[in-house]
This record gives sequence, C-alpha cells and structure tokens, in this order.
Amino acid sequence: MRKTIFHRSLISGLFLLLLAAPVFAQVKGMWVVRYSLTSPQNVKKIVAQAHQAGVNNLFVQFYARGEAYYDSKLVPTADCVTKNFDPLALMVKECKARGIKMHAWINVYFVWSSDRRPRDGRHAYYRDDSWFAADPQGRSLKDYSQKELGQRNLEGVYLSPSSPAVKTYLRELVREILFKYDVDGIHLDYVRYGSINYSYDVSSRTSFYNQYQVDPFALLGGNRALEPYWATWQQWRMYQISDLVAQLKFDIVKFNPWVQLSAAVKPDPDEARLSFGQDWPAWLENRWADFVVLMDYSSNTGTVVRLARKAVAYKGQGQVYVGLGAWRDSMDGLMEKIRALRKAGINDIVLFSYDGLAQRKISFEMLKHQGF
Repeated sequence: MRKTIFHRSLISGLFLLLLAAPVFAQVKGMWVVRYSLTSPQNVKKIVAQAHQAGVNNLFVQFYARGEAYYDSKLVPTADCVTKNFDPLALMVKECKARGIKMHAWINVYFVWSSDRRPRDGRHAYYRDDSWFAADPQGRSLKDYSQKELGQRNLEGVYLSPSSPAVKTYLRELVREILFKYDVDGIHLDYVRYGSINYSYDVSSRTSFYNQYQVDPFALLGGNRALEPYWATWQQWRMYQISDLVAQLKFDIVKFNPWVQLSAAVKPDPDEARLSFGQDWPAWLENRWADFVVLMDYSSNTGTVVRLARKAVAYKGQGQVYVGLGAWRDSMDGLMEKIRALRKAGINDIVLFSYDGLAQRKISFEMLKHQGF
C-alpha cells in the first residue's frame, strides 16, 4: 500500500514538474545590420516592425569594421553614436518593452574593408602587425588592396585568431557590452578565418613552432618527413578560434550566466571546419556556444533543407537555427523554404535581414500573416 502511494506521489510530482517546465518558443528571428541604427526613430521603427512580423529574437549589429554602435570606451564609435543617442541602450529598452530577446551581434576577426584607412587612431587597424592574418608567403592582409582581397574572395582585413593580444581585445570588448547593457545574448559573426590558408602570420607561426618545433612555412614545401604535421597544423588552427569561443563563454557564465552565446556560421559543418577553421560542432558539443545560426542563404529550397538537415545532426549539446537569405528571395520563395524546413522538423528560423526586407518594402505584417 505504501509503495502504491509512493508511486502515485512520484507520478503526480513528475506531472507537476512537467507543467512547471519552461516551454521553449519557436524561434522567429531577424538580423539587423548597423546601417539601420541611425536615429532613435529608426530603432523604434525596427522593433515595432519586427513585432508586427511575429519576431521574438533580434540579432542586432553593434560592432563591425572595428567600430562600435554603442557608447564604447575601448574602440572608436560610429558617427551615429552621440551623447544623446546610444543605439544599443535604446534597442535593449524597446525590445524588452515588446518581449523580444535582443542579441548583440559583433564581427569578430573581420575589422576593415576599405582602401581608405580608419579615421580614429584607436582603431584595431593601427595595432601591432602581429595582430593580423597573413597569406602563405607571410604577407599581411593589411598590405592588400581591396581589389586584391576581392580577387581572393576575402571580405577584407582579418585579425589573427592565434594572437594572445587579439583574444584579450575581443574578450574585453564583449565584457564591456555585458557589464553595461542588459542584453539577452552575444552573437558572433566572422568568427573564422577569411580562409584557412590566410593563417601564416607571425603569431601563428611562432606559437606553432614553440609547441611543435616546426615552422608552418616548412609544411608548404612538400617535405614528406613533415607530412604528419599537416593534420596537426589544421587542428591547431581550428583550436585557436574554438579557444576564443570557450573563453567568451567562460566570461559570460562568470559575469552574466543568463546571457546566451551564439554564432552565425557556415552551413556545411565540413566546409566550415576545413576551409575556414570554424569548428562549430565542437562549440555545441562542449557547450561553449548555446546555439548557432546557419547562413543557409541558397535560393534553392532543396539545398537549404539538405544543408539544414546535415547541420542539425551535428548539434551536440546545443541548438541549430537556420538563417535564410530573405534579402534576395520573393515572399513566395521565402515561405516555401520556411514550410519545407518545418516539414523537416526544423522550426527555429532567422531571416537575413530586416534591412533587406525593408528596402524591398516587403510587409512585415504580411510575413506573420503568411505563417512566419
């Protein structure tokens, strides 16, 4: 009799726990590019229109090209940031009023993309040469013209992931946001090499040599005796980026444990790791990141779903959201992809971007009406 009563009590208790457990809402997200953060009126309009569309997560760009779109004491601030207007502070306030989670989106290693040099001497561009990625001949990306960078499919100048000074700089940047603003998340972009081939800077070569007594330059010469070190070099480069992600997660857990850490990532996990040193499956498996958002921007619905299915299989302890290229798709094409993803059991979707949709005058209210 006592045993029966115990079992009934246990079942009742478990039922109550299930009722009390949080229900995780389907993520309906949208990226917002910094170009839209030009005035208080624009920030309020963005949040209002996102709410109209049924969006519950905004990923807003507050650090890009080495400039902050908030009141920063560490890095140069963008021209729109004034004494009376802090885009990040206002965005946090507006999102909380609408019940929208706000993730501060930062460009990690990609810091400049113009032949014109930055106006502010505090910019990362003017830091020590060891801060910057370099090609297999040891030439720094800072020495490339924009034309040369474009010819090599590089967006611009990248920092070196192996530089201890760069890691410190980026950790301080994230801490500044954590300490000053009540954000719901930190969202990392360009947390990768421009290409893994551009990793032959002095910091990387010196650190690798100190650890293995092999100069990475020597691995390019076809020396058969050194072939076993190639796989080590590949793993070592990936680890430099994973190490930063892990350190950022450590800081978040230490100071603001309710804040989520996420990243925009290459959608194919194999390409991400081998071509860009972006081992996001390891970030999820080790809980260094809470979730990733695939930049699954193909215009072909079949390709989008195929890559999403492949990526979800790598989610480990975290979550995989799918980012769609809404800026170039029709409403019908976009909704086709959303329905196909949901049919495949993939429900968490982020649109790139608010700005692209607004410029094309696509109705945010219609997005919600159509089923986003």
